[in-house]
Amino acid sequence: MIDYKSINVLELVKPDGGKYSVSSIEDAFEFCRQITVSHYENFPVSSFLIPKYLRKYVYSIYAYSRIADDIGDELSSIGKEEQLKSLDDYENLLLNRTIQKKGNPVFLALHNTMNETEIPSEPLQKLLTAFRMDINFNQSKTFQELENYCFYSANPIGELILRLFKNYNDRTAYFSDKICTGLQIANFWQDLSVDLKQDRVYIPSDILLKYKLNIDDLKNNKKTENLISCLNELYLHSESYLNEGFELVKYLNNYRFRLEIKATVNGGLSIIKKCRSLNYNILYIRPELSKLDFFKIFMRLIFNSK
Repeated sequence: MIDYKSINVLELVKPDGGKYSVSSIEDAFEFCRQITVSHYENFPVSSFLIPKYLRKYVYSIYAYSRIADDIGDELSSIGKEEQLKSLDDYENLLLNRTIQKKGNPVFLALHNTMNETEIPSEPLQKLLTAFRMDINFNQSKTFQELENYCFYSANPIGELILRLFKNYNDRTAYFSDKICTGLQIANFWQDLSVDLKQDRVYIPSDILLKYKLNIDDLKNNKKTENLISCLNELYLHSESYLNEGFELVKYLNNYRFRLEIKATVNGGLSIIKKCRSLNYNILYIRPELSKLDFFKIFMRLIFNSK
C-alpha cells in the first residue's frame, strides 16, 4: 500500500512518472486506487455505492486532482514560479493524449478513463485553474468571489461524476454545483484552524467586517459573540447550498448513485454540525467525522431519510 505522505508529487509531473512509472494500465489504475483509499475525506470517495465498473475511473480522477492540489498547496518550498510551471507541465500531460501502455500512472489511468467514458478535458483543466489561484492566494472580498473559486475548485468534480454516470445535463449540473460548492465551503470552515497557520482565511472580508472582526482576531483566538454570529452565518450558507443541491437525487437515473449523493450531502451536513458544536474551539481544532458518524450516515440511507 502506498504511503501517500511519502510521495514526491513532482515525480508525477514527469511524462514517464519518474520513480512511480508503471508498465501497464492495470498497474496505473491500482496506483490511483491506493492514492484514493489512503487519503482522508469527509465523505465516501468511490465507496461501495459506486458501481464496481466505474470505481477505477473515479480513482483516476481523484488521483489526478489530489496530485495537482498538492502541487498548488503543499509545495510552497519550491517557490511560486516553480509551482506554476509544474502545473503548466501537468496540464500539458493532460492534453497530450498519445496512447501509451507504460509511464506516468496518473495519466495512463486518466487518459484511459477519458477515452472510455468520453469525458472532456475542460472540467479537468478548471481544477488546475483553482490550484493556480491557491498559489496566488487572495482572500475573497465577497461570497460571490468565494463562489467563483468553487466554480473552478469543486464544481468540476460533480460534472465529472455526472458524466461517468451518463447523467450530465443542465438540470443535474445546477444541483450538482450547489452540492459541490456547499462541500467546498464546509471544508473551508472545517480547515479554519489549519488555514490560519498558513495565513489563509477563506471567510470573505465583507463578512468579517459585518461582524467587526479581522484576521488578527481569528489568529489570536479572540472569543466574542460576534465571532459565533459570524460562524453561524457561514454554516448556514453551507447548509443552504447542500440542502438545495439535495434535489439532485430526484433527477438521477441510477439507484446507487442516488445513495452516494445522499451519503455525500449527509457527510457535508455532518461536518458542519461538528464545526458548530466546537463553538470557539474551531479556531484551533479541526473536526473530523468518526466511524460512528459514518455509521449514522449509513443508517439514514437504510431508512431512506435525509
